[in-house]
Amino acid sequence: MRDVWFIFASIFCAGIVSLLLELSLLREFIYIFGSTAVSNALIISFFLGGLAVGAYLGTERRLLVASESEARSKYAFIQFLNILFVVVFYISKKYFIYDCPYPYVVKLYFLGSVLAPSLLSGLGYALSVKIMHWRGEKFITYIYAFSTLGSVIGGLAHGLILVPLWGMRSAYLCAVMFAGLALYTIHPMLRRVHKAAVALTLLLAVLVITWNVADAIFPSKNILFSKDSDFGIVEVWRLSKEDALYKHLALGGEANEFRVDGEAIDLKVNSTHQSFNLQIDRNIHEQWATTSLEIVNRPAKVLLLGFGSGVTAVAFLKSPLVERLDIVENCAPLVEAAQMFFSPEFEYVERSPKVRNIIDDFRGYVRFADEKYDIIAMDHSIEDPYAIGFFTVEFFDQLKRISKPGAVVIMLGKGLSWNTTRISFKYLYKNIDPRIEPALRFGCLYMSQKEFTGPAAGNYKLITEGLRAQEDVYSDDVVRPLTESEMTKHRPQL
Repeated sequence: MRDVWFIFASIFCAGIVSLLLELSLLREFIYIFGSTAVSNALIISFFLGGLAVGAYLGTERRLLVASESEARSKYAFIQFLNILFVVVFYISKKYFIYDCPYPYVVKLYFLGSVLAPSLLSGLGYALSVKIMHWRGEKFITYIYAFSTLGSVIGGLAHGLILVPLWGMRSAYLCAVMFAGLALYTIHPMLRRVHKAAVALTLLLAVLVITWNVADAIFPSKNILFSKDSDFGIVEVWRLSKEDALYKHLALGGEANEFRVDGEAIDLKVNSTHQSFNLQIDRNIHEQWATTSLEIVNRPAKVLLLGFGSGVTAVAFLKSPLVERLDIVENCAPLVEAAQMFFSPEFEYVERSPKVRNIIDDFRGYVRFADEKYDIIAMDHSIEDPYAIGFFTVEFFDQLKRISKPGAVVIMLGKGLSWNTTRISFKYLYKNIDPRIEPALRFGCLYMSQKEFTGPAAGNYKLITEGLRAQEDVYSDDVVRPLTESEMTKHRPQL
């Protein structure tokens, strides 16, 4: 019976490895292709498909085994291949994430990387059934239970402990160590020379991952900061002078106004831009604050969703109209990066008694907030698992719930659905003041339930174009075009 528990321990460890790799590969794929229904479906379907194909191949005549000992040897070899896969993937992934210029090659690389461990896992499952075949039906039934339990533990550890506390590297290290444990427990009677070879392989695998050998093979001189969080990989990139000028012009700046004080950088989460330290980007964020305060024109409570660099927060705090500023950021490493690369703004915000810094999921905070705000600012780059989640009718309803009468919701970009935005807010404005940066004039919406009045109202133009039936309305329930009756019902009355 003691030997049976060793086998179940091996199956349990293999289950941990399986889900650690599935979640890690899903996360790596998202970094390149975004977190959408398509990208998630591709990775999960390929992984499950690999399990099914692997389990089927495990019944092929070539893999038939004559004894339990032979089955255990092949199962141990599969765990050895899992260790090798993790090492090869960890070394090579940096090239495909940052350097490979061919999108389809990158996509095939990641899909192949998902397929390989899932095939091995399926083969391992088939072999574990053969191992237990000689022991009776009851023990075969337990295989699924122990494998699933291992997957549950691996999934919880990945999301709650490993990635949030120690980053992705820890997930790969754990996968290697549990694959080694699965190897030893399935075949405890290995010869000494084989045990030594496996131990050496494990040691080398741990060292390769721990020392980040990939950095020496594929050096990235332009990455100044990189750290994992449960919401994404936070990076700071060095921009060349040419790239910085391109970004300056793309934001509406003039070539003769371009200047860089020190090193130009781009702060990103999951490869999505958050902040430049270029002067024109600072201007946009500062003007965003001052123009929104001009609209409400009263002592204000302000909610910032995002804006971890601190530039926008400082611009708000410098106004005597701000009573309190709540800053919600979902990536703790982004705050750490801000401390390093936007240190004057970070220190200003930290010293202010008006500020409340909150690390939380954006949508979760809005759903359960018991405060009401005069200004709610949403950065264009905030995303949730299916991208459209921040631009649904339901989310806008929650924003209205936590808004005071006469409040304004401001957003760089109008989201993915013009119809959704128009349905949710009665009044949509754009700033037409020629003194502000073009990117703010053309890219920012000011949304409210009441018409703008007061001293600054003349700086804003009410957007009056109507709803279009061919554009989708995004909802938590359904994504569909408007019906004619809905268009009539929601058409703004001006």
